[in-house]
Amino acid sequence: MNKIKYAIAVMLLIIVSSYLNAQNMVVYPAIKDVNLSNGLRVLLIEHKEQKTVSYRLLVKAGKADEQLGKEGISGFTSRMLQEGTNTRAADQIADEFAEIGSSFNIYSMPGYVIFGVDVINEYSQNGFDLFSDLILEPAFSADGIKRVRKEITNGIDLEQMDNAAIASNFGRALLFGCETPLGRTNTKKSVRSISSKDIHKFYGNYYNPANSILLVIGDFSSEEMYKQINEKFGVWKQTQRVQRIETKPDYAKDGKLLIVHKPKMTQARMYFNQWAITSSDEHYYEYLVANYILGGSDFSSRLMTAVRSKGGKTYSVGSNCNIHRSYGVLNVSTFTRNAELLNTYKLIQSEIDRLNNEGITQEELRKAKDYFSGAIPLQLESPSQIAGKILHAIMQGFMVDDLSKEVINLNKVTVEGVNEVIRQYIKVQKLNAVIVCDTKSIKEQLKQIGKYEQIGYKKNPCK
Repeated sequence: MNKIKYAIAVMLLIIVSSYLNAQNMVVYPAIKDVNLSNGLRVLLIEHKEQKTVSYRLLVKAGKADEQLGKEGISGFTSRMLQEGTNTRAADQIADEFAEIGSSFNIYSMPGYVIFGVDVINEYSQNGFDLFSDLILEPAFSADGIKRVRKEITNGIDLEQMDNAAIASNFGRALLFGCETPLGRTNTKKSVRSISSKDIHKFYGNYYNPANSILLVIGDFSSEEMYKQINEKFGVWKQTQRVQRIETKPDYAKDGKLLIVHKPKMTQARMYFNQWAITSSDEHYYEYLVANYILGGSDFSSRLMTAVRSKGGKTYSVGSNCNIHRSYGVLNVSTFTRNAELLNTYKLIQSEIDRLNNEGITQEELRKAKDYFSGAIPLQLESPSQIAGKILHAIMQGFMVDDLSKEVINLNKVTVEGVNEVIRQYIKVQKLNAVIVCDTKSIKEQLKQIGKYEQIGYKKNPCK
């Protein structure tokens, strides 16, 4: 009798354990992963819950590939793809997208760009024809180049009014260094120097099938979709790929403080950054939790509690981590009135120092796990969200199986593991800090802030 009870108990334990594991698994639809003869990787995902089809093409080309003096060429080239093809003028393209209730979207990251079109399946063929034409047959017309150049240079002017953008640009220069593309900022001079020949060359070097991934998700037959893709993209000629020089974090380097003078500011904008871990690091999930507790959550984060709720220094303060395959960056940003600049600066530093010295608590870890367990499945509510999640994960070096176990892996994280990562990577002395402010209004506070360099806000961060 006891043996029977024991066997039943074991069976129940196995069932409960399997159920809990299944509850933590994030279910992704099946993926057909194939390569065309020209090297184009194709991911086909039948997802028939909605009567839509989403097309995505990821090209491994971005700011990380820009040559010195040609800053802005990656964005320039990607934007030119919607300025007309060899068979369609720009206004014709806009009209045809309007007729099917869609548009051509561009999502840019430092190391890649994603082009996307979403249509209801009734117009999937129309959408695919437009999508493939824009990718494969860009005209790079003189009028289009003139128009895009003006848009980009106007954007540079607008950045001079955006204190957050100013701080970020100077911060990237401090962290990455001006000898690397990611440390350099687009300037009017660099954008004006970009010629039609430069754009053709950049497109030829990077926009080729072996350097791209095509993902289609939605209500379709994989067999029929593959035939369409092979017919259109199978003729895309493979060219010699240009090897990228990957960014290498310098964890030993101490941070710097840069004061950016901008007259007549009544508030100071603060931006901090330092190297984070890479996506291949075994402590990747611990770092995600550490960032969430530091400043990645809402009003319960360490920074928000110390600087806003208790300190009353600002309305918003937070952190985020951008983690890639070869490098990662932790950012902290906020703003405060001039009179509270020094106090806010010290509060942020002291809170990061306290986190490093004391570590997180079991209760903080529990709340972080609860958040991720609920938030991650909500990131997959639409086909376009699933597509973006998968492509971003591939660029981080993950497989779909890794994504399915994302919640499980986060729930394996321990207090000790997170605290070890914090002690190793999140250190005040490694923080770069950029403060954009009217230095004349806060000169007494600056005397107490420590050693710093000063520059005008209109200056090129790399000059």
